Amino acid sequence: MPKSHLYFPELDSLRFLAFLAVFIHHAPFAGFIEGWETLHRYGWIGVDVFLCLSAFLFAKLLFAEHTQKGGINVRYFYLRRLLRIWPLYFAFLAAMLTYQLIAFGWNGGISPRLLGSLTFTDNIFSAFLGYNAAIPYFAHLWTISYEEQVYLFIPWILAFFYRREKRVALLYIGIAALIGSCLRAALVYAEADYLTVWTLPITHFESVLGGLGVGLGLFDKPLQKIPAWIQLAGGLVMLYFVTTLPNVTRLGWESMLTYPLVGAGVSLVLSAVSTRRLGLVSNMMESKSLGYLGKISYGLYVYHILALEAVKKLTEIYIPPERELLFPIAVLAAGLVVTVATSALSYEALEKPFQRMKARFTLIENRAT
Repeated sequence: MPKSHLYFPELDSLRFLAFLAVFIHHAPFAGFIEGWETLHRYGWIGVDVFLCLSAFLFAKLLFAEHTQKGGINVRYFYLRRLLRIWPLYFAFLAAMLTYQLIAFGWNGGISPRLLGSLTFTDNIFSAFLGYNAAIPYFAHLWTISYEEQVYLFIPWILAFFYRREKRVALLYIGIAALIGSCLRAALVYAEADYLTVWTLPITHFESVLGGLGVGLGLFDKPLQKIPAWIQLAGGLVMLYFVTTLPNVTRLGWESMLTYPLVGAGVSLVLSAVSTRRLGLVSNMMESKSLGYLGKISYGLYVYHILALEAVKKLTEIYIPPERELLFPIAVLAAGLVVTVATSALSYEALEKPFQRMKARFTLIENRAT
């Protein structure tokens, strides 16, 4: 059966920019530079961009498959996700676990976190036990567990939506958002830890639902009346407003506003970028250099904490951390270079062979997944 092609080169670039926000979030920063500090504190928004992008792409790609092939091959969908995510994830897990055992030995905290990592439930463990500190440089990968849980349901949900009118899909998404908001409100009322909301799909869901809504075209009628520049500006204003609210590390009633604003903001930005009607911005977003960085963004995300820590320790030998501007700039720049180099090597040596295998099960080709 011949393959169809559906490319979103501008979304590769958006994926890299999302990673860059997360990278700045985890890197040292100069506290007296307000803009830098804001990016550092709220760079976690990049995670929501990733979630929104994934949902959007699956809605588009699986719709093309459903339309052109007469349905969704769910088995192929899961095989594609397995070949894209598992090789690097488990190779990195094995490397970090080996490092832990050689350098520090086994301890009682490893067993539950290893179980969570192996079963893609580490986000649930994180919700109740805190970030994964038992396996070195693995704490941020709770997001992989989060995404894997979303992947379990995505093809079934989309297949259901494709067979129904858009207003029905919009109704179901609205109901899901209402249920999730009620669960979040209950946790806020119970004074739960912020991680319970931040790491669980059922309480941190707006960006996924927003990506699905934009990808399914549920908001096409109102959005088509709004120029792409206005959509982009509106999304960025929403995200800026988020930075004036208490951060997600503080769970309070403000959180009932923070998460919907982030979801709406990243969805509007995604909608604007995907129109390809942003002039020079669209041209830049379609550049091959940014596109390649977006293509290796999975590796960038996996390796960046390890790269930052290694560069930080090396930089401390030559630049005192007390140098409040030079030190964070050096770590940021060198850390990014090391992360990109490591990810490019990993992509070529480890990921690309599995990408070729993945192509056997790809019915709608797209380089952004």
